[in-house]
Amino acid sequence: MQYPTVFQPCRLGRVTLKNRLAMSQMTMNFATEEGHVTDRLIAYYTERAKGGVGLIFVEGTYFTPEGKGYVRQLGIASEGHVAGLKGLTAAVHGLNNDARIFLQIHHAGGRVSSKVSGMQPVAPSAVPAYPGAEMPRALTRAEIAGLVEAHVAAACRAREAGFDGVDIHCAHGYLVPSFFSPLTNLRTDEYGGDLAGRTRFLTEIVRGIRARLGDFPLTIKISGDEYIEGGLGIPAMIEIAKLAEEAGIDGLIVSAGTPGGQKFEDLSEAHKVMRTLPMMTEPGCLVPIAAEFKKALRVPIVAVGRINTAALAEEILSQGRADIAAIGRALLADPDLPNKALEGRESETRPCIACNEGCYKRILGQLDICCSVNPHLGWEADPAAAKAGTAKRIVVVGAGPAGMVAACAARERGHDVTLIDRGSRVGGQLLLAAVPPGRKDIFLLTDYLAGRLARSGVKVFLNEEISPARILSLRPDAVILATGARPFTFAVPGLAAERALTAWDVLAGRAIGEGPFLVVGAGLVGCETADFLSEAEEKVTLVELLPAIAGDADKDTKAYFDIRFREKGVAVHTGVTLVRVEGPQAVVQRAGQELRIDAQTVVFSVGAKPETGLGEQLAAAGVTVEMAGDCVKPRRIMDSVREGFLAGSRV
Repeated sequence: MQYPTVFQPCRLGRVTLKNRLAMSQMTMNFATEEGHVTDRLIAYYTERAKGGVGLIFVEGTYFTPEGKGYVRQLGIASEGHVAGLKGLTAAVHGLNNDARIFLQIHHAGGRVSSKVSGMQPVAPSAVPAYPGAEMPRALTRAEIAGLVEAHVAAACRAREAGFDGVDIHCAHGYLVPSFFSPLTNLRTDEYGGDLAGRTRFLTEIVRGIRARLGDFPLTIKISGDEYIEGGLGIPAMIEIAKLAEEAGIDGLIVSAGTPGGQKFEDLSEAHKVMRTLPMMTEPGCLVPIAAEFKKALRVPIVAVGRINTAALAEEILSQGRADIAAIGRALLADPDLPNKALEGRESETRPCIACNEGCYKRILGQLDICCSVNPHLGWEADPAAAKAGTAKRIVVVGAGPAGMVAACAARERGHDVTLIDRGSRVGGQLLLAAVPPGRKDIFLLTDYLAGRLARSGVKVFLNEEISPARILSLRPDAVILATGARPFTFAVPGLAAERALTAWDVLAGRAIGEGPFLVVGAGLVGCETADFLSEAEEKVTLVELLPAIAGDADKDTKAYFDIRFREKGVAVHTGVTLVRVEGPQAVVQRAGQELRIDAQTVVFSVGAKPETGLGEQLAAAGVTVEMAGDCVKPRRIMDSVREGFLAGSRV
């Protein structure tokens, strides 16, 4: 067996797990607004259980109205929630593949938004959970006792609903950990003061569950290091974990980070700044913290943090740094990751690229989760595209993500599929997106799709002339156009053509030009291009019409660019317009005032125009045409992959 430690059984309390891979808790927003289970949510979890994971930690589930953190968060606040949850556990246990399922009990505490709960947040003290958070109301002692009982009651409901165990969310600044921290707990009664007092709320919950449910398996999730100024570090959190162990927990999930003032001014350890662990952070970056807890505690330790392959899990577990490896986003990307690893089919695993577009970015916007690389996520209950009754001759034009996914989907339905592209490699704009610093994981998606094309038997022709005549020569029954877009530029007085490039020119290596560089447009692509140029030790200035840079990126990515640009000396000007070029200088204007910037080369990153002309010509020739990706409208990888899948499923 390739991964003998990963696929070795282990114990977690009274439960035996068939292997040492767990699925991390991830809020999905797939429940109803009242917190009830939906068919969509059951199908999502059942698919992950089918995929071979040993233990599923179901997402944070609210159990009191004021603790609800998300619009469609799963609930266990009443007996009315239990019936649906029974349906979930029955579906997982009905697979008869020994998958275990725990429910996480979650109270968002001071991180609650009154817009979601309809109530003022509550916390140990009237201190905002982080700068800009709502002011919470301090809990009374009677209310604390009530919340201890509410945790216990939720655990009892979880057992009634058929779960194999429960987990208590004690990480990331929610209610329980806000008691731990001297920043948010200013109490002078028995729930404040020293570390033991600040941990009392948790230990009373653990002892209460133990008294009511006996040896029912119980874990907690903590932030092993809060990574904030004045927050708790590893030694203090180990002491808290020891108190919880003494109170009766069966296992400990070790995460890290909490909202607040960041301590670190550089990106030498990017995960300490970027708490959502995007692709710029290292796989397994939180495991060293888990390893410290493993040395200090007797209960099993569950490691988390960009553990995205069975190979990495094997390394962690075989070295004794943890007892169980929990995988999160990689199971959104491919629920069959464990089975594929066990069967030696890892090349077929759809990779998570940690882009955070469909998961973190959407959940922070109170939307339901989807995935940039997995078009099936959230649609597991939908029937698979039927095999074609009659095989058609399908031509797909464009080998970017939309075209590659469309070609595979059509071929897997039984069609004869030809994919043509003018480039010398498949990948399209993925090849550009992977070039800037910290973006290499995008190459994983390109490689996966190239392998899928080969396995499915799609005929691929590169370096092709893309014209109506060439396409018609292939005698298609239908054409899927995924021709993408072309970068937009605009005329600037005084700017010679040889001094004007696009971000695509730079990232593709077609032309670099001579510095200093002025990058016009500070959306995500503009920031990535400025980052790429500054990494090459070029002098770069970045200008943006809007008030802030990276407006189309998540907050962690924006924080990354803010720090990178400070480190690399990239000058950033917002709220400005490029009005002309005079010799070696560009002139920009803000509120009627002009600013001169040294700029030998101007790089435009101001959007793109869809390539639609070919589709109009083919339609006029009577060809059935489907369109997908940026040729419809320039957007994200997520949109291209989903539209490519749908196009390939329709033809």
